[in-house]
Amino acid sequence: MARHILHIDMDAFFASVEQVLDPSLVGKPLIVGGLKTDKRGVVSTASYEARKYGVHSAMPLSEAVRRCPHGIFIRGQFEHYRAASEKVRAILDRVSPCVEIASIDEAYVDVSGSQRLFGGDDAIARYIKTCIREETQLPSTIAIAPNKLVAKIASDEGKPDGYLKIAPENVRDFLRPLPLAKLPGAGPRTREVLEQLGIMTIGRLADVPMQVLVQAFGPMGYALQRASRGESITPVQPCSRPKSISRETTFAEDVLDWERVERVLAYLAERCTYALRENGMEAKCVTLKVRYGDFSTYTFAKTLSEPTCLERDVGAALDALLPKARQRRARVRLIGVALTSLRHNQHQLQLFGGKQPEKWERVMESVDSIRARHGFEFVRFGKSMELGRRVELATPSLSR
Repeated sequence: MARHILHIDMDAFFASVEQVLDPSLVGKPLIVGGLKTDKRGVVSTASYEARKYGVHSAMPLSEAVRRCPHGIFIRGQFEHYRAASEKVRAILDRVSPCVEIASIDEAYVDVSGSQRLFGGDDAIARYIKTCIREETQLPSTIAIAPNKLVAKIASDEGKPDGYLKIAPENVRDFLRPLPLAKLPGAGPRTREVLEQLGIMTIGRLADVPMQVLVQAFGPMGYALQRASRGESITPVQPCSRPKSISRETTFAEDVLDWERVERVLAYLAERCTYALRENGMEAKCVTLKVRYGDFSTYTFAKTLSEPTCLERDVGAALDALLPKARQRRARVRLIGVALTSLRHNQHQLQLFGGKQPEKWERVMESVDSIRARHGFEFVRFGKSMELGRRVELATPSLSR
């Protein structure tokens, strides 16, 4: 049976959510990621009005200000983005049980088994886009193709607020005129080598003799040409779980005040463990990341005796790692927390003293329930509370 793979990408997601929350921002160059006065940080999302001036994601804020000085700069509200993302996910679940969340603003859906129920690809796309508009007021772009690779490329071509359907027999014609930069896996270095060989488009890459690619790239040459021909068998993988959960922030100015560093670190740890519990997971390894003023970056890791999803356990691990980070008498530029060695929350309580973790887990269930209703900032703990009721980091991590 032919596969029908849908890729959905929410257009300028963070900016679009902000425009729904504040309609006065509609039609204006909006840049999410930081304020004009922030000395550091990068753009998370730019509205299409801002993109006309060359502003794009991951651009330093200082460069965005230079290119679009009249733009509106805001730091963003992750809770609203997450809520909107969950609404979109619920709509996709109505269409197919096979949904793979690629990021907070994009997903793949295998709609092969939904054809008769909805009346074909066009009807499925129309249903999803209409539901998203009605329930979130947000624009989205959808593409449906024989595989994930082509669907991803097509959704990028269909932006903004568009829909493209690429039939199996049209895949090669669709890809042929596109520049190499549109091909996933063809990074800057790969494109540089290909351009030296006179290969500028995906179509030319599909036609070049295989021995030329193998000579230039080794075994990767086979994968490059298969991709250029729109060939992929990667399945949609529903309910994929993260391999790590991390949060980090860059300070507005390099700091020597380790008490301040520890307060921010406690807040980031709370963010990590909250995300951990949202995913129904535990972590066995805690990593502290520190970037100093000279841009040297160090990581310090601790493996726990038992997996955990509790702030107190992660905090204790970070307390044990901090002395190592403080050995360098240098100003701190960036601080971060990463939780790895993740697994589903299915641990067995220890034979002795096992009731204490169980008690804390019940406490955190109640805390998370309150946060779900009133926002993350409504309940915080320990050192994190010293940052004030509303935490505004210079470069807040908006990743999940």
